[in-house]
Amino acid sequence: MKFLKKIWRQFRGIFIKRPPSTEKIISEEKTVLERTINTTEIFTQIAESENETEKATLISLIAKQKTAESIIEFVELEGQSVTINKKGKKRLYELYELRAELQILEEKRAVLDYAESKILVADYPDTSAIEKRVEFLSNLLEKNKSDDKIELSRISISAFDKSFHQLEKLLSEKSTLRRHTTRENIKQKQEEIYKNQIKQKLSTLENLINQNKLAEAKILINLLYNSIKPNLQKELARLTKAKEKYKEKELQNFKRQEEELLKRQADQAKIIKEQEEKRFIELKIKREQEVILKKAEEEKLNAKANRLKVLLSKKANWRDFQRVLQENNISILYHFTDQSNLKSIKENGGLFSWYYCDRNNIVIPMTGNSSLGRSLDEEFGLEDFVRLSFIKDHPMKHVAMNEGRITKPYLLKVSVEVCYFENTRFSDMNAADRRHKNNDTFQFLETLRFDLFPRNYFGLTPTEKKLHQAEVLVKTWIPAEFITNIKEFA
Repeated sequence: MKFLKKIWRQFRGIFIKRPPSTEKIISEEKTVLERTINTTEIFTQIAESENETEKATLISLIAKQKTAESIIEFVELEGQSVTINKKGKKRLYELYELRAELQILEEKRAVLDYAESKILVADYPDTSAIEKRVEFLSNLLEKNKSDDKIELSRISISAFDKSFHQLEKLLSEKSTLRRHTTRENIKQKQEEIYKNQIKQKLSTLENLINQNKLAEAKILINLLYNSIKPNLQKELARLTKAKEKYKEKELQNFKRQEEELLKRQADQAKIIKEQEEKRFIELKIKREQEVILKKAEEEKLNAKANRLKVLLSKKANWRDFQRVLQENNISILYHFTDQSNLKSIKENGGLFSWYYCDRNNIVIPMTGNSSLGRSLDEEFGLEDFVRLSFIKDHPMKHVAMNEGRITKPYLLKVSVEVCYFENTRFSDMNAADRRHKNNDTFQFLETLRFDLFPRNYFGLTPTEKKLHQAEVLVKTWIPAEFITNIKEFA
């Protein structure tokens, strides 16, 4: 039995179309409301269209909009009761049924609204003009009756007031003389007012000229020339006299302005001359000061150069040092630095101690000295010495690279002649080592372990490794000409 019911439901589902769900109807109606329409424009399209199908489609469009508004308003009022259907209870109506009925009603109402829009409103005729004319004639008759004064009508004769033509003509004939007299009196008064105004303006013009307000006077002169009638001879003569006085004043002002301008130019020229003289004196003083400063700087540089040159004087027994080095096959000394320092070495004319660089504003891009090394130099009094070694691959180079004090090491080769300088000293190991010894005698030089210098550092004992790092300490400066490979770098 259940099997047959299932087949029947499937069969019915094929041929019987199911109504849309409540949620779908709500979604469709919201979509309709998103497209706003103008009812007046649609009515215009209906009036212009001759196709009945197109008219019905336009009516249906208005009805759909109104139906959608009603459905959404109903859903918002009813809330969840619209979308939730309790089992076992059937509603009196479903939402799709309500929509269908509303669509039919709204289409009928749209047809009625369109028909109503075509009804023209009847306008009542405007009788205000006729009423005004009747009122005017009534007032005219009333005035002539009570005050014995005659006043003409100013309205034009038309089909309406032809009947009053004879009355107005009669009143006009009686009042012609009186009107002429009145008009002459008014004309005479206006002429007097005009003359008084001209005289007043001429007085104002004369005052403006006396007060030297020539810009305002010029405007008034032009105004009066266009305003005074030819028959006013006295006023014209007065205006001509005022104009001559105006030109006189204008010429006086021009001369005074020229004099003031010349005076200002003379004063300005005097000020400029004084400023130029002052600037010349200041420039002269500045140049003299520059010469003095330049001379002092040159003297300072010469003194510094002389001090440096003094350092290059040889020891009295320099040949003894030469003999020791030659006997031990020492022909070159070494100093490692970073490639970024090479430009500074060339520009400043050689290698300087870090102490000298600090005191003379010589910038070392990458210094190989550590802060501990500098403090030890100061402790041993060796801060103003440049260090050289007897070995190419100094262990301290690798330490400096590991600590990031140098990144691209470069080995400078230095002539052994620096060993002969008066102030050159020798250290039996790294001069930063607290156990080192240093001396400036050739006897001390002879005690250095020259036999260790050619050997590999890693094959030495701890004591030998220290002695392997013996150093030459050159006072303050190694001139560029003693650096044998200085021409190899740019």
